[in-house]
Amino acid sequence: MNENNKKMSRREFLKAITVSAAGVAVLAACAPKAEPTATTAPVEATTAPPTAEPVKITVWTWYSETDVELTKACEAYTKENPNITVENRTYGSAEYLQVLETAIAGGTGPDILGPHVHAIEYGLAGQTLDLNSVLDATFLEKFFPSTRKQFTEAGKQYALGWMAQTFGFFYNPALFDQAGVKDIPVTWDDIIAVSDKFKTANIIPWAFNNADKWLGCDYYLPLITQATDDPDLVYKLDAHTEAGVTWDSQPVVDSLGMFDKLVKAKVFQDGVNGTNWDQALAMLYGGKAAMFFAGSWVPAGIVTDAPPEFASTYKVFKTPAWAQGKRHWCGNQAGAALAIYAKGHVNESVNFINWLYEDKRYVDIMNNSFSMPSTSQAAALITDPIMKEMTSWLPDGAPHILFGKGSWDAISNNVQSITGQTATPKEVAAQIEADVVAARSK
Repeated sequence: MNENNKKMSRREFLKAITVSAAGVAVLAACAPKAEPTATTAPVEATTAPPTAEPVKITVWTWYSETDVELTKACEAYTKENPNITVENRTYGSAEYLQVLETAIAGGTGPDILGPHVHAIEYGLAGQTLDLNSVLDATFLEKFFPSTRKQFTEAGKQYALGWMAQTFGFFYNPALFDQAGVKDIPVTWDDIIAVSDKFKTANIIPWAFNNADKWLGCDYYLPLITQATDDPDLVYKLDAHTEAGVTWDSQPVVDSLGMFDKLVKAKVFQDGVNGTNWDQALAMLYGGKAAMFFAGSWVPAGIVTDAPPEFASTYKVFKTPAWAQGKRHWCGNQAGAALAIYAKGHVNESVNFINWLYEDKRYVDIMNNSFSMPSTSQAAALITDPIMKEMTSWLPDGAPHILFGKGSWDAISNNVQSITGQTATPKEVAAQIEADVVAARSK
């Protein structure tokens, strides 16, 4: 897997920019919201009916995964609509945000855009449209709730998921056979039980990379939903505005306790906090580790980077449940989204969005780019067996990306205390809360 291309191109790069952007909290639906300012005053949407005059629609994103397929779609739409030219431009991840901000500030933004960290901010400022006002309710209902929620505020929808993601365990069936593990783990206690068999066979049960910190968050945050069966709780914790909903509350302690239990059971390799993404993948690809937890962008990397024998035999199983009979909540939010610029060619853009997300057309783009769709209709048409399996987990989506001020740093830094066994779950929860409070007081 090309880490910079797959992970940093949208999801992880988006996180990194958010952390460095002075704590701007704009994607999570319940995070603190940026109010319109003098430089981002609300603007009126252009709602004049389309004319027979030639119109050029511009689409800007940094979504390298779908660049080729989206360009083909734009060309096809142009061919079908002689008076409409649709131009797709995919920027490099390092330049995109600055280019977008400059264009929006100058009133010359693209008609359709990947809103990056400004998904809510631009909507509140009137720079992008409330899609509820221009798209049919039946169309919007096609999207999985977990791929819409992070782009909503006060009942308004400021962007739609383009690529979704889920998380699970990629595993080596040959090592399962070697260790005598016949059943796929269903609960975290099952993970502990099979880990003992792997260790007896001198196999690392679960290669886990937490040197980069982000996987610790991606793994840990859905545990809060698992402990409570409340997928809204993480959003509320991130917002940090409700009495009693704090990072040192009991659900946080309990979920940290589950993580702590796994670490104490030695299901991971030694030196988790010193292991990076490439090193963990090498353990999996090289037959040293039986399992690897990560997101649905991994299969595309396995196709290009893994040894052929592994690529042709690996399998995936869903995130284990908190306990037998409980729901298999797993991390899912749309790291890639599309919004419509309020000062652009609104009606033409709305028509193109409706056309683009037509079930067969949209799923062809996702299938051909090895990406995960954000709608239930397209999800039913995914063809690759691994991606089809992972896409089927979308209804169990739980939030795992934080944008509240101080939240991401607090979780990512302090979860390392669990994997490094330097503090108890209660102490870690208290430190997370203290760090978030400190960040919000600045």
